[in-house]
Amino acid sequence: MENSRTKNTLLNAVGGVAVRIITLLTMFITRTIFIRVLGMEYAGVSGVFTDVLTMLSFAELGIGQAITYALYRPIATGDEKQIAKLMNVYRRIYMVIAAIVLAVGTALIPFLKYIIKDVPSVKEDIKIIYVFYLLNTASSYLLIYKATFLTAAQKDYVVSKFRAIVSVVKAAIECVLLLVFKNFLIYLAFSVAANLAQNFIVAKVAEKQYPVLKEKSVEKLEPAERKKLFSDVRALALYKVSGTVLNGTDSVITSSMLGTVFVGILGNYNLITNNVYLFVMQLFNATSASIGNLAVKSTPEHQHRIFRQMLFLAFWIYCVCATCLWTLFNPFMYLWQGKENSFSAFVVALLIADFYVKGVLSPISQFRTSNGLFVQGKYRPVIMAALNIGISILLAKYIGIAGIILGTLISRALTQLWYDPWLIYRMVFFKSVWEYFLVYFLYIAVTVGCCAASQFLLGAVYPGSGFVQLIIGLVISLVISNLAIILLFCRTREFKAIMEIVKKTIRRRV
Repeated sequence: MENSRTKNTLLNAVGGVAVRIITLLTMFITRTIFIRVLGMEYAGVSGVFTDVLTMLSFAELGIGQAITYALYRPIATGDEKQIAKLMNVYRRIYMVIAAIVLAVGTALIPFLKYIIKDVPSVKEDIKIIYVFYLLNTASSYLLIYKATFLTAAQKDYVVSKFRAIVSVVKAAIECVLLLVFKNFLIYLAFSVAANLAQNFIVAKVAEKQYPVLKEKSVEKLEPAERKKLFSDVRALALYKVSGTVLNGTDSVITSSMLGTVFVGILGNYNLITNNVYLFVMQLFNATSASIGNLAVKSTPEHQHRIFRQMLFLAFWIYCVCATCLWTLFNPFMYLWQGKENSFSAFVVALLIADFYVKGVLSPISQFRTSNGLFVQGKYRPVIMAALNIGISILLAKYIGIAGIILGTLISRALTQLWYDPWLIYRMVFFKSVWEYFLVYFLYIAVTVGCCAASQFLLGAVYPGSGFVQLIIGLVISLVISNLAIILLFCRTREFKAIMEIVKKTIRRRV
C-alpha cells in the first residue's frame, strides 16, 4: 500500500507540475499580448472582476472538500454503492451552486460603480464585460465534480495531459483573436466556451476510467451520513467564504482606494507569485488523496513522520523560490513591463513574504483537510478575513499598496500561522506544537539569509542590468539556496528520507 501511495503521488506530481508549467507559460504569453494589444487598464478591469467573482465562489461552501474526504474510505474499500450515492449528491448540489452564482452575480451589477473607483477608458460597456466574467465563473461548476473524484482516487494524473492540451490550444486561439480582432468581448466569449469544453472533456475521461461515475443512484445517504457531511460542509463554508474574501479583496480594495492601474500592476506580480505557488502546490496536491488514505489506515506517529518530511520539502522548495524571486523579481519586471509599471523593493519583499508564509503552511493544510478537521477551528478563517479587510484598508490610507499587502500578511500571521499547526499537533499527532515552531522559524531564518546572500553576491559579481543580470542572478540564487540547505540539513532524518525517495524514483526510471 505504501508503494502504491508513493507511485500515485509521484504520477500526480509529475502530471500536475507538467500542466502547471505549460499553463504558466501560456498565461505569461497571453497576458503579454493582452497588455500590448489592449493596455494596462483592461488588465486592471480583468483583475478586479476576476477577484470579485472569486469571492462569489463561496457558494461552493467547501462541498468539494467535504465530499472528497467522504470518498476516501469507500474508494479505499471499493464500496461502489456508497460512491454512487455521494457522487449523485455532489452532482445535484453543483447544479444549484451554478444557479446561485449566476443569481448573486447578476444582483451585483447595479453596484459595479462602487467597486470600480474610476471607470477606465475602455470602449466596451463595463457591465457587459462583467457578465462574461460571471458566465465564466458559473460555468466552471458544470461537470467538474467528476474530475474531483479522480483526485480522491489518487488518479488526478489521468486527466493532466488533457488539461495541458486544452491549455495550449486555448492560449493559442486567444492570442490569435487578440492580434486579429483586438476586441475584448470576443476574447471573453471564447474563454467561456473553452472552459466549458475543458470541463466536458475531463468529465468524459473520468467516466471512461471509472464507469461508476455514469451511474445515477436513486438511494439516499443514511441520516447519520448526511448529518456528518453537512456538518463538515457548514464548517468548510466558513473556510471557503473567508478564504475567498482573503484572496479576493486585495484587488477590490486596491481598485476602490488607488485605482485600476494599480490593480493591473499588482496583477502582473500576482501572475508570477500565484502561478509559482500553484506550480509548487501541484506537488502537494498530488499527496492529498494519499494522505487521506494514510489517515484512514495509519498511526499518528507514522503521519507525523510523513508530515515532517513534507514540511522540510515545502521549506526547501519555497526557500529556493523566495530567493530567486527576491533576486530577480524587479529586474524581470523592468524588462517585461518597464520600471514605471513596477513596485518598490519594500512592496516586493511583502509579496514574497506572504508567498513564502502561505507556501510553507501548505503541509499543515493538507493534513488538516485529509484528516477531516473541518468543524474544529472553523472560526479561525473568519477572524483572519475580517482582520485582513480592516488592517488593509487602514494601512492603505497611510502607505498605499504596501499597506494592502501587509494587511494580508499580518492577518495570516495573527491567525493561520500559529492556530492551524496547534490544531494538527493536538488532534492528529498528539504532540506538543513547540517542536514545529522551532523548526518553522529556523526555516524562516535560513530563507532570509539565502535571500540576503544572493542579492549581495549578485551586486558584487554583476552590478549591471538586463537579460544577463537575470541569468547570473538565477544561477546565484539556485546555488546559494540549495547549497545552504544541503550543508545545514544533510544529516537530518527528513533530508535523508527525501533523498531516498529520489533515489528510488531514479532507479525505477532507469
